[in-house]
Amino acid sequence: MTTNEKKIHDLFEELVPASGAAQTVAGEITRAINRLCYRNWNDGDHLGVGYGRETCNPAGRYLSKKCDGKVAAMVTACWGVVDDDDYDALLDILEGLVLDYVEAHPELKTTPNTEDMWDYRDEDEDVDTYDEDEEEDW
Repeated sequence: MTTNEKKIHDLFEELVPASGAAQTVAGEITRAINRLCYRNWNDGDHLGVGYGRETCNPAGRYLSKKCDGKVAAMVTACWGVVDDDDYDALLDILEGLVLDYVEAHPELKTTPNTEDMWDYRDEDEDVDTYDEDEEEDW
């Protein structure tokens, strides 16, 4: 486990409920970055790619809207990256930027959250475009 992963895990344990949206903005930010990491580590989902469109895109949009420009730019850099090694490296940078943002804004740990990252779902864009014919090309 990387240093960033450990810190995110600890924040998640502190701020995120067992289910549903977090009670604080920092908790929901942590929930969103954890979602991206979890989907990558466990299922190989990437922002803007295949099934990752359904499982990751809302969390990415939430982070872009709730954090600073550095985080938003890194979410954009991650979006659509297919190569696993490249995505892993970019995601690690994104984790660090999100952690830096939360640490620089401790008030977010007590700021009531009124949104769910899933509110950022785009019904037209966040669908898996898997095509069975593509599998035959492999």
